[in-house]
Amino acid sequence: MSRYSLRPLAEHTDLFEIALGWDQGLGTYFVTVFGPPDRDREPGIRLWCGTSPREIGVSSEIVAIAAAYAEIPDDLARQLEIDRLACPHNPDRPASKLLEELLGRPRSATG
Repeated sequence: MSRYSLRPLAEHTDLFEIALGWDQGLGTYFVTVFGPPDRDREPGIRLWCGTSPREIGVSSEIVAIAAAYAEIPDDLARQLEIDRLACPHNPDRPASKLLEELLGRPRSATG
């Protein structure tokens, strides 16, 4: 799993952090947009994409979503692709199987 913390755009003074990366277990890229902490000091989640197995498989798609909220380094999409290739999703790994079962998406007998 990779995770990068990005600085919010200047016009998003209400945001705390934008995090994105590659989730090997789910086989998806993800982005989470955090607002300021609540009274329990937990950051509020304003947006969370990439929470389902194989939801977002293209790095440029997740970067485009994040670009509405954060400053994007020039090479981020390329780095995310490197992360995916270095740690590919393997649906036969025990962790991947468990995640799919916990999320209510058990694999079929054919894979």
